[in-house]
Amino acid sequence: MAFVCLAAPAWAQGAPMDAPRGEFIDPQAHECLATASTHEAGKETPAGQEAVAQVVLNRVRAPDFPKTVCGVVYQGSTRRTGCQFTFTCDGSLLRPRTARSMSAARLVAERVLRGEGTALVGDALNYHADYVSPGWARSLDRVIKIGAHIFYRRPDGD
Repeated sequence: MAFVCLAAPAWAQGAPMDAPRGEFIDPQAHECLATASTHEAGKETPAGQEAVAQVVLNRVRAPDFPKTVCGVVYQGSTRRTGCQFTFTCDGSLLRPRTARSMSAARLVAERVLRGEGTALVGDALNYHADYVSPGWARSLDRVIKIGAHIFYRRPDGD
């Protein structure tokens, strides 16, 4: 399955990432964010899905990540290992999501893209499920646990 991701519109190229109320939301960015939200946190509360979406937007703003939502979501997806979001390289994309879960994820993605989210994760750039213990987590500062995910930010000064 080939996925084409176009560059985000001008308002999404730098900070702030949020679309002003009433303005156009790039459909590719919206769909990429919803897809990430439902695959990564589809069984979580809306707050959990929103937290995942916020990490994607935080990465768009960070200098060492791609500058588009789709670029962040699919970073490393063509490699056997090294994808940033597991669902992009483990075959999960071949398993369709329910219409209900995608609809809910699209609502979350729209709210986050419009800046209407609660930003519970602050400037977190990383997270993992609470049933794994990745080595990289020790080098970051824990921000919050939401549902089954633990969110991290870079230590002060980095």
